[in-house]
Amino acid sequence: MNAVPPVASLLAGPAVAWPATVARLRPPHGVAVGPSPSGHHPTRYRASRGGARRLPIPSAAGGGTVGDAFVIEDTTNVKFPREIAVPGYTEPLIILGTGYREKFFLKIYAAAFYVDCSIGVDTTRWREKVGIEAFDASLIFDSIFKALVVKSLSIILVRDVDGKTFVKALDDIIARQIKKPSAEEEQGLSTFQKTFLGRSLKQGTTVYLTWVEPSRLLISIAGSQDPCQVDAEITSATVNYALYDGFFGSSPVSPTLKSSTAQLLEAILTK
Repeated sequence: MNAVPPVASLLAGPAVAWPATVARLRPPHGVAVGPSPSGHHPTRYRASRGGARRLPIPSAAGGGTVGDAFVIEDTTNVKFPREIAVPGYTEPLIILGTGYREKFFLKIYAAAFYVDCSIGVDTTRWREKVGIEAFDASLIFDSIFKALVVKSLSIILVRDVDGKTFVKALDDIIARQIKKPSAEEEQGLSTFQKTFLGRSLKQGTTVYLTWVEPSRLLISIAGSQDPCQVDAEITSATVNYALYDGFFGSSPVSPTLKSSTAQLLEAILTK
């Protein structure tokens, strides 16, 4: 893996959307346990409990495939497992979309969005949990956030970024929604900042942002291996929503991630 110089201030400010070629994914089958296929970026993950699973998810948009167990984000060549287990939650999550963040013509990270795998086992029940009667692209992401459905964003850095820069970028996202933080929001923002400040986030670092419920966001960070512990928890629903909205709101920092996720959600929920 070639060394990439650190990024000083590439993440701050609004994202620049660039066109991306969208490929169709094959339906996921079982999750293979073992080393990842060779590629530009190694993939670290823990297979979820219960062995191989067959989830009837239809074809999706957002990247290519590597066998049955992985989805590759084409622009960055980062591989994401189709199914993961995240720290702080025991049930498996399944991938819905991939994308990347770019700033000043430089790729910063690849990202994948995962949800409770019951979406592929019992779509009708999942739709009821989320409160969806008919698919509406303008409302679907807010509905998912408000529902008691676990969702997680996996971010894998494709270049070195210092913790201060990473925090500044995410603070800017949150600031779109929260102009004058309340005491509870200040506490959540402080926890968020302390989690990343002082860290050297190298190329290949993985960050999980897992919304267990609207008022509980779990943060997990790891360098050369898959995150295996919760590093911080934020209990402010408004801070948690502001961060989520930065990725899935009207001005997403990764348009490719939102677009690919929306395409698969529509395919699943309108079948």
